[in-house]
Amino acid sequence: MFDLIQGLPIHPLVTHAVVVLAPLAGLGVLLVVFTPRLRANYTPLVLIILSAATVSAFIAEQSGQELSQRVGLPSAHAAQGERLPKVLLGLTFIFLLWFLIDKSRIKLRNNRAFIQNSLKLIATVLSVTSFALTFIVGHSGATATWKDRIATTGGVALEDSKSQGGTASGSTSEGAVELSNSQVTLRNSASACWSIVNGNVYNLTSFIQEHPGGVSVISDICGKDGTKAFTGQHGTQAKPNDFLRSFLLGPVGGQITLEQSKKTIAPPSAGYEDD
Repeated sequence: MFDLIQGLPIHPLVTHAVVVLAPLAGLGVLLVVFTPRLRANYTPLVLIILSAATVSAFIAEQSGQELSQRVGLPSAHAAQGERLPKVLLGLTFIFLLWFLIDKSRIKLRNNRAFIQNSLKLIATVLSVTSFALTFIVGHSGATATWKDRIATTGGVALEDSKSQGGTASGSTSEGAVELSNSQVTLRNSASACWSIVNGNVYNLTSFIQEHPGGVSVISDICGKDGTKAFTGQHGTQAKPNDFLRSFLLGPVGGQITLEQSKKTIAPPSAGYEDD
């Protein structure tokens, strides 16, 4: 339902709405709650923006799950992305309840001031949390999308590589191998083992026999998306992720030379170490 629109993934499109609306809604809540003269004119507008931010965040979460089935699941981004819509939904409910009490739409016989102040405090905490989560989700998403891709360019600007008729890694489209799901599927054996983890393609051929957990651990993810298996075992632990990066070929959808596709990547001399 929230997968593609006109052939493009919905997730990065709706994410832009969340990045704009969530901080704007949080700021609006703080201004209205702490500035009485703004309440009459701006509370309805803040409620509209907050509702739009919440709906956008839920669509972003669902579309992100759809996209993960195509390119892999960035675990840190996914975990934070699941929290943001819940925080925004909670903020919407608390702010609406505070507004109804403030306008006497909800009658309270006792402790009216205490309840209003408590709701104001909760709204403040949730607003600040929404600011922080919006940044964290955006940063983790950008890291998952661009960090390894930038690392493969070797510092060469993308426009420079295009003007030279090739990719940032120095290969040309002629005779190049695309890092696609179909190409990964072909490398599903001990003699050629590629796997996708968090949207990136890795050549794990040389690591099958070296993995401390046994041959089957790597063999089981040859030719397929191994994100769930890897993140389930290691999550965001620094050493396993750094070690995995040494086998990087590039992001899904990128290109490498035919020579690179045939070359086996040797494990780092330092060996595999877990956190």
